[in-house]
Amino acid sequence: MRRWSSPFIAVLVLFSALCLPAGCEEAAKTDIKSENAKAQEIKAQNPSGQKNSAKTTETTASDDKKDEKAPKSHTTDKTAVKTEKNTPAGDKTENTPEPETKSASQPQKQETDKKDTEIKEISFSVPAPERETSILNHRNAIKYANEKLAASAKKLTEMQWYPAFHAAPPANLMDSPNGLAYFNNKYHLFYQHNPFSTDSGRLYWGHAVSEDMVHWENYPVALAPTDNYDRDGVYPGSAIEKDGLIYLLYSGNYDRNSRKAQMVNLAMSKDGINFVKSANNPVLLNPPAIRGLNVSKELFRDPFVWKHENSYYALIGTQNIPTKDGMVLIYESNDLTNWKFKGITAIGHKGEIGYMWDAPGLVNIDGMDVLLISPQGIKPSGKNFLNKNQSGWFVGNIDYNTGKFKQTGGFGLFDRGFDFYSPQVMKNKDGRVVIIGKLGMDETPNPEKAEGWSGMMSIPREIKIVNKKVVTLPVEEMKNLRGQTISIKDKTIEGEKSFLQINGDAYELELEADLKDAKRFSLALRNSETQKTVLTYDREKSALLLNRDKSGADLSGEREASLALDNNILKLRIFVDKSSVEIFAGSGEVVMSSRIYPDKNSTGIKFISDGKTVIKNLNFYKLKSIHTK
Repeated sequence: MRRWSSPFIAVLVLFSALCLPAGCEEAAKTDIKSENAKAQEIKAQNPSGQKNSAKTTETTASDDKKDEKAPKSHTTDKTAVKTEKNTPAGDKTENTPEPETKSASQPQKQETDKKDTEIKEISFSVPAPERETSILNHRNAIKYANEKLAASAKKLTEMQWYPAFHAAPPANLMDSPNGLAYFNNKYHLFYQHNPFSTDSGRLYWGHAVSEDMVHWENYPVALAPTDNYDRDGVYPGSAIEKDGLIYLLYSGNYDRNSRKAQMVNLAMSKDGINFVKSANNPVLLNPPAIRGLNVSKELFRDPFVWKHENSYYALIGTQNIPTKDGMVLIYESNDLTNWKFKGITAIGHKGEIGYMWDAPGLVNIDGMDVLLISPQGIKPSGKNFLNKNQSGWFVGNIDYNTGKFKQTGGFGLFDRGFDFYSPQVMKNKDGRVVIIGKLGMDETPNPEKAEGWSGMMSIPREIKIVNKKVVTLPVEEMKNLRGQTISIKDKTIEGEKSFLQINGDAYELELEADLKDAKRFSLALRNSETQKTVLTYDREKSALLLNRDKSGADLSGEREASLALDNNILKLRIFVDKSSVEIFAGSGEVVMSSRIYPDKNSTGIKFISDGKTVIKNLNFYKLKSIHTK
């Protein structure tokens, strides 16, 4: 794969040059013609339906120069309220929660009536310029962003911490993933992006494309914050194919003159590159009024869309203001433009699962549904929930008549390490369920900013349901990156041991070790005399520990996860890249991820055993870079 090489920049400049007013205007009109006509016809037939008073307003690319002082991304939203003190749940789960997590509340039952669920107009009005002006503003802003990216792009693949096999930005900031979709025989990954800085600001949608979910190519910016309904940030959402087009359902952020609101908007493309915003935006203006609740319109975001039978559904993450509980709402539509509030899919209880639920998602696996949420504000409990924000799941089933999700167990975490957040989910072309998350947290320092970039994605991970719990493994396609292989069998370790040629800064390590006669077994990854990232299995605790106190620049801390061994055998699959480590243990029951920032010479691997450890099988694979053909 090429990242902003000279030929790619030339193509990008050509793409920008083609976006002249007349050409872009006609292309945009063509893209939206059928969608707008259909929507207007529906609205004419339903004059009492949802009103959209917030229309487009003229904004120029020069507004992007204010990015560094603009509001931060939604993961650091300062309008969110701190959690209340945890108290026992009012509604208990049907089964006992997983021992490593807090008990999760059964979604509360809430009664609504038609009057209380009317969508109300937002409390401010804005000018309504011609549609063509809005289209051109968006095209020009995209052109401007791509020019700035091309100008600021460096040879990032030569940088110390730029990943060899993870999706990463062409330059500047990559934040949370926005959507995953399979369209025109390619996988599309959208993400929060600042084309002008490594810091947060007025966020855009970046775009990367892959044929195998592993080799990612950066595409031109997909969406820019140019209209009144998204002028302070194009926030996350999701993507779906419909009638030969790819549609983006996304959050728009408005934060001006003490007026704050988030609303849901729609954009579409027929080529998967050039996107046009719908003339009907915002398609969801305000949250519903629900008896007994006060749903936040300042925290009303991250729509996740999917199709079930003949209808489209969307989940939206939000907050019940009085109790400071995260919640997920569900809407239904037959055209992606006109949405009807259906109900409350899930809601927390007394703050025990956080004050805001970001990045909701839903996917069916073998007849059971997985509800994904990324809660903010779960209070730490012992060795659990030590990160500021979490990403996890409930297993159960959604009732499409009421929209309610009935869970069968507790809240589980996708990752027990330091750095995994806001995953997006999709079914790939052959039906496997895949998630990709942000490999990083807002509280994690980002020394890579000095190299001209910030943020990266996790490797793609397949999720399955085993015994009504989610397990996570690397997708099979990761094996395509394997190069030089070194294998070791039936080797006894007592004390410390290193192996010749088993070292590097971009590799995969498969290990099966018999710990019957060992108290503790450790791997010192990216090891040198002064640096190491230490993974330890403690037999007494039956726990896996990840320590990064000496991992390199600006990091410290330890994470711990319970892990039972099968017949004393520890199974690990570890992916180490230039500034990250991802660990899959057992059969996918435990995953631990972390950013790390070691020196270039910290490439060793040391095996350490307290007692005797027998390495039954060890396979070490050098991984090929995705930046080369």
